[in-house]
Amino acid sequence: MTPQITIKRLPKAKIECRAVFTAEETAGAEKRALEAIGTQTNLPGFRPGKAPAELVREKADPEKLLEETVRVLLPDVMQSAIKEHQIAPIIPPNAAIEKTSPLSIVLTFIERPKVSVKAGKIKVEKKEMKIEDKDIDRMIESLMVEHQISTAVERAAASGDRLMLDVRGEDDKGTLIPGSEMKGRPVVIGSKALIPGFEDQLVGLKTGDKKSFPLKFPEKYHAEHLAGTPVTFHVEVKSVEEVKSPELSDAFVKEKFQMENAAALKDRIHSGMKEQEDRIEKQRREGSLFEAILKATSVDLADELIEDEFRNLIEDFAGSLKEQGMTLEQWMEKSKKTAKDLEADMRKRATERLTLRMGIQQLIQDKEITVSDDDMHKAIQELVSQLDTEKRLEIAPLYAKGAKNYEQLKWQKMVEKLMEELLS
Repeated sequence: MTPQITIKRLPKAKIECRAVFTAEETAGAEKRALEAIGTQTNLPGFRPGKAPAELVREKADPEKLLEETVRVLLPDVMQSAIKEHQIAPIIPPNAAIEKTSPLSIVLTFIERPKVSVKAGKIKVEKKEMKIEDKDIDRMIESLMVEHQISTAVERAAASGDRLMLDVRGEDDKGTLIPGSEMKGRPVVIGSKALIPGFEDQLVGLKTGDKKSFPLKFPEKYHAEHLAGTPVTFHVEVKSVEEVKSPELSDAFVKEKFQMENAAALKDRIHSGMKEQEDRIEKQRREGSLFEAILKATSVDLADELIEDEFRNLIEDFAGSLKEQGMTLEQWMEKSKKTAKDLEADMRKRATERLTLRMGIQQLIQDKEITVSDDDMHKAIQELVSQLDTEKRLEIAPLYAKGAKNYEQLKWQKMVEKLMEELLS
C-alpha cells in the first residue's frame, strides 16, 4: 500500500512533494518505530527489545515516537515519489511534518536547475613567455655563488667582501632591541640583505675593528614593532673574506655540472626556465578561465542547495584546521575574523562553487565532451603505476566502472578536456 502523493513544482528547480498516510499505514510504521525505540529503552523486568509495545508507548516521548515513525516511512515514500513522478534530486531532500492526523509529510526535492553559459564571453588572453639573456645570466650568477671561493684577508673591507660580524642593536635609551643581537652573522657588502645603510657602514673595516652607527628601520619592515624605529648598531668584525666567483668555462661546467660545455648549461637553464614560466602561465590561464566561466554562468540556485554546499565547506574547513592542530577560535583570533565573517565568506564561496560547477557541467554537455573506456583505463593505470601489486589489488575495486572514485576521475578527465579545448 502506498500513500497518497501529490507534487508541486516550484521555482529554482524545487519540487514540493506531499505524502498523506492512512491510519493503517501510520499504525504499521508506528509499530516498527516502537520496536526500534524498545531496543534502546531499559524497562524494569524486561530485556531491551522484549517489553510489550504498549508499555514502550507509555514510556516513550511522543515527539520522539512521531519522529521515528516518520523515519520508518521516509525511505518508501521517497522511492515512490522519485519513481512515480520521475524526480532527479541532486541532494538529499528536506522532510517536514505538516499534520499528524492524518499524518502528512512534505518532502522538498532539489533538481539540477536550468543553467545557461554565455560561451562567447569565455576568453582568456595568452601571454607569450620570453626568456631573455639577462634572465639566464641572473640564474648563472646565482649558480656561481654556490661555488664561490672565500679567502681571509687582512686589508680593509670593500664591496663584495664577506664579513663575519657580532651585532647588537640598541634603542635611544641604550637598551637592547629584542631580535637585533647576532653572533657570527655573515654579511656580504653590496648584497642589500640588511636594512638600507648598514652594509655601507662596513666598508673600510678590518678584522678586530669595532664600530657604532645610528640607523632607522624602514617604515615598511617585516617586524612591524620595529618599523620606523631609530636604532644604534654596535658591530665587531670577526673576519674579512675576499669572495671570488669561478669563471664559467667549459672545464668548470664539465667538472661541476657534468655537461659538455657552457653553452649546454645555458641551454639547460633556458629550457628549465621556459618550462617553469609555461607552467606558471598555464596555472594563471586556468585560474582566469574558471573566473570567466563563473561570470558567464547564469543559474538560480535554491537556498537548500547553497545550504548543503555551505555545510560541506564548513566540514572541510574544520577538518583542515584539525589537521593543523588549530581550533576555530584560534583561527579567528589569528585571522582577525568573527564567526559572522566566516559564515558570510563560506556562503559566498558556496554560491560561487555551485555556479562554477554547474557552468562547467553545462559546457561539457553543450560541447558533448566524453571520456572513453580506453581513456579511463589509461588514466587509472597511470594513477596506480607507482604502487606495488598488493596496493593495486587493494584499490582496484574503488576504481571499478561505476564506483565513486571512477566517476570522480572521469569527471576530472572531462574537465581537463574542456579546459584544453577552451584554452587552445
